[in-house]
Amino acid sequence: MDELLFEANDHIWEAGFEGGRSVVVTRLGPVVRVAPRPARFIKRFYHEVFELPIEDWEIPVEPLVLGSFCTVSASVSVRFQPTLRYARDHLEALPELGRHIRQSHHALLRDQVEEHLRRLEADPAWLEQGCATHEKAIEREINEQLAIRYIQCRTRCSITPVFGSLEEIEAAAPWSRHRTLYLEILRRQRVAEEQAQQEAHAQSLLEQQRRLEQEEQLLAVKQREETLRKVRLEQELESLRAELRVEEAMQDEQRGSEARQRQEQIRHTAHLRELELDADINEKTRRAQTMDDMEEHIKREIELLAMERQRLLLEEEVRDVKVAKAKGWVINAKKRFPLGEGRHVLQGRNKDAAEEGESG
Repeated sequence: MDELLFEANDHIWEAGFEGGRSVVVTRLGPVVRVAPRPARFIKRFYHEVFELPIEDWEIPVEPLVLGSFCTVSASVSVRFQPTLRYARDHLEALPELGRHIRQSHHALLRDQVEEHLRRLEADPAWLEQGCATHEKAIEREINEQLAIRYIQCRTRCSITPVFGSLEEIEAAAPWSRHRTLYLEILRRQRVAEEQAQQEAHAQSLLEQQRRLEQEEQLLAVKQREETLRKVRLEQELESLRAELRVEEAMQDEQRGSEARQRQEQIRHTAHLRELELDADINEKTRRAQTMDDMEEHIKREIELLAMERQRLLLEEEVRDVKVAKAKGWVINAKKRFPLGEGRHVLQGRNKDAAEEGESG
């Protein structure tokens, strides 16, 4: 990538890093050609491939000592990646471009940071406004310095002042070359002390006022509680009187209810006894009726059995008569006809006798 992408706005810096960036160096005799590695690259014997990785770089900076009362330290970190243009301009350093960039630009960048820190000596405004403006200025200058050298980067800077104790500040010589900062720190210290005293006094007054308000509120609460206690006592006394009246009325009502219940219980018991007597009489009547019905049924059964027995006896006598009559016909026939004669006549008579016996 020959061009660097960045915004003119101080608050936005687009580094334009590219993951997996690499270049291909083609050497054919005296001809040397450097180009970005294509997507579908097939390496030949005359090709050399060099990666252009994204690296981090911590730039050590000597702290700025402002007398014995203040020390300002700065932390600078740079994330960078060389471009194709930088690789073309430094073919001899292609195997280690990151180390080459650090060695070539370390003194320049460190000098820029220290120069910014030295500006803090003459301008005490940072004591009140903070160091954010100087941090952004350092980041912008480093980004621009590397960008014009075809190095993509993003810089982060943090400035941290450390102040000594009040005794150390007052012990500093008033004729020191840091007199401006010394006086500004003392002024800020006095202002801070005055503000702290004013805040403490205001806080004390506020606490006193709060305590008075709390005492007034407590007194008002106690008065309300006393009034409520008296009202509660009167209400409890009236409630007790009402409960006594209600209890007396309930007792009277209970006595009347108990008397009514006893009367009702007596009537109920008498009614139950009457019902039991009626039920007992009905049960005995039902049992007597059941016995009569059973006796009548048994009599009918006995009469039916006697009639059935008589019928069976009559049938048996009729059967015996028929058998005797049949036997008599056979004996008479043997006497009247010799053997072998009149067979057909005998058979016909026997048949007639059998039919007569069946019909009888």
